[in-house]
Amino acid sequence: MPKFKYQAINQKGQRSNDTLEAHDRKAALSELSKRGLQVFDIKDISAGASRTGNSSEISLGFLNGKKNQKISSEEILLCVQELSTLLNAGIPLADAVLNIAKGHENRPSGSVLSSAYTSLRSGSNLATALRSSGLALPEYVHELVRAGEETGKLGASLQSAAQQMESDAAFRRETRNALTYPMVLIASGLLATLVVFMFVVPKFANILTNPKAEIPLFSRLILQSGLWLVNNKFFAAAVFSGIIISVYYLFSQKSFRAQLWEAASGFPITKNWIQHVELARWASMFSVLLQNHVPILDALHHSLNSLTGQSWRSRAELIAKDVKSGHSLALAMQEHQFIDAVGLNLIRVGEQSGKLPQTTSSLAQMHRVHAQQSMKQFLILLEPLTILMVSVILGGIMISVMLAITSLTNVI
Repeated sequence: MPKFKYQAINQKGQRSNDTLEAHDRKAALSELSKRGLQVFDIKDISAGASRTGNSSEISLGFLNGKKNQKISSEEILLCVQELSTLLNAGIPLADAVLNIAKGHENRPSGSVLSSAYTSLRSGSNLATALRSSGLALPEYVHELVRAGEETGKLGASLQSAAQQMESDAAFRRETRNALTYPMVLIASGLLATLVVFMFVVPKFANILTNPKAEIPLFSRLILQSGLWLVNNKFFAAAVFSGIIISVYYLFSQKSFRAQLWEAASGFPITKNWIQHVELARWASMFSVLLQNHVPILDALHHSLNSLTGQSWRSRAELIAKDVKSGHSLALAMQEHQFIDAVGLNLIRVGEQSGKLPQTTSSLAQMHRVHAQQSMKQFLILLEPLTILMVSVILGGIMISVMLAITSLTNVI
């Protein structure tokens, strides 16, 4: 009979290290659970087990090296989608988690999923197991899991969570794709400007040494800048690299991105787009939570995580406080100017008819369409503005060089 070595914690919180004989890993975990032990590591130490590679177990020791690796949002979404699919197909919860963990055993997510499986086998529910596993799930996913376990519709709740996560990921992809072309134009413009400064402008720098040449101030500055770049190319490269690294670091900080988003919400060009994006994401998450029987106060609280701008989050917090004190949701939104008249009518009708999840879902779809239209309008303005900016910079440099050349006519 196979022998298993385990590490566990008993009901008094004391660590226990021992061995156990059982028919298989599942039987060993079941026996340890009956003893009141919470297992966090278990291995088959039978002779030849390490060589045969028993497919029914997940070696936590093998995955410990991946525990501290960052798990991508795409991999997390894939795990949630797989778990939802297996549960909706009638696979028992523990077996579903085990199968997914085995499928991801060569990835960082395999470690946390095996940890969740161990927690499930020791008697924990899925919500507790996922929280303790260290899988970086959005907060609303934990709430949907809890609601799904309470209502007996865990598969449907996880499916809703996966759809919401996919919607969030799609928004991020659309934003990145939309800004790719303008960013390429700006980068090309900067590169072209650098090439002109480094290789073209210095060719005419000797004009500066001619005392009879009446060079305009703008042309003189351009020529001197090009000459300085050639003479200090290594220092300029270091400064430019430092700027790139600093910008990358700033954009990697969530607080900076939030401040930038808040500032952009005040610009006329981006104001409408950001408003529709914020409302679409909030309404979508709020609708998903309500459809899965999450209480309205909890749904309002967790929907805050979908809002990026601090002003929007502040208003949403005030709305949640008003609803908690007895106000209707529509009245609270109206007082804090959260949505427009059309949205208020949808919320009011939903509250009166008892179909708030459906009306907020319609609200999310409406703002999602408006957000896409606003994005297109924004890009229609952004692309020609970017081209114009690059053209003005390059054209200004060439004009300054030509003015410097024509100033030599006085010498001739």
